[in-house]
Amino acid sequence: MEYSRFLSPKKILALVVIVIIVVASLATFGGATKTVPGGYRGVLLVWDKPSANLPEGFHWVIPFGQTIVLVNCQTQAFSSTESAASSDLQEVTATLTVNYQIDPTFALEVYTNLRDQYESRVLLPAVQDSLKASTAKFVASDLITRREDAKDAFQALLQQRLVQYHLLIQSVSITNFKFSDQFQAAIDAKVTAEQNALAAQNQLKVVEYEAQQRVIQAQATAEATITTASGEANATIIKSDATAKAVQIIAAQLTPEYIEYLKTLGWDGKLPTYYSSEGGMPFLLIPTGNSTLLP
Repeated sequence: MEYSRFLSPKKILALVVIVIIVVASLATFGGATKTVPGGYRGVLLVWDKPSANLPEGFHWVIPFGQTIVLVNCQTQAFSSTESAASSDLQEVTATLTVNYQIDPTFALEVYTNLRDQYESRVLLPAVQDSLKASTAKFVASDLITRREDAKDAFQALLQQRLVQYHLLIQSVSITNFKFSDQFQAAIDAKVTAEQNALAAQNQLKVVEYEAQQRVIQAQATAEATITTASGEANATIIKSDATAKAVQIIAAQLTPEYIEYLKTLGWDGKLPTYYSSEGGMPFLLIPTGNSTLLP
């Protein structure tokens, strides 16, 4: 009974109206604030029409008729496997990855023109065209041996095609080039032949080196033989010269008187038992073995 006196129908109605207003105000206030997180840009839509590019942070919007759509401006990865042809008309399949980002300054334009379909509508066709145009500049074997050059050519062409759509290429990588089975077999055969040729070349170098060593050893032996022979010849000449000088000295000392003296030294004191027809004494032999020549 006491509650009914204080809560009359009019007061109850007024209380309900106040609660409704408070709730509506809170809902309106909550819907009027939006946040754009880091790495994104916000596109303000007014009755679904893109009208402004909002930076990261806190923003006020009108709850009725305005909303914010987030555009991812972080680096994103796009992977694909595409087919192309080399300049010598060899079919090649490439597996590649493109790291890209939307230019934050043009987030409004990207959303207006492409919405969230920029990969399927722009990036994929550009990747396909750029790959075909870049591989056509190389013969098939160069795509293997000059992979870095092929990658740089692909990236440059891709960036030229995407710059008008405000998509920035950070890096690209080509993880694999795959050719037809016949061409791959030809490449394997060529590699095997080159390896065999290299092995034969290395073996030839070994043989040449060993031959050079034998030549050097033979030259050294010959030079040693020549040096030994030359030394022996010089020794013989020196010995002959010494003997000749000795003979000259001895010959110079063989005067008639000295010869008679040597005869006397060589006589044993016995008279001969025979005489010559002339009646003279025979000459005595001059000892040449153990006898000592007097000066």
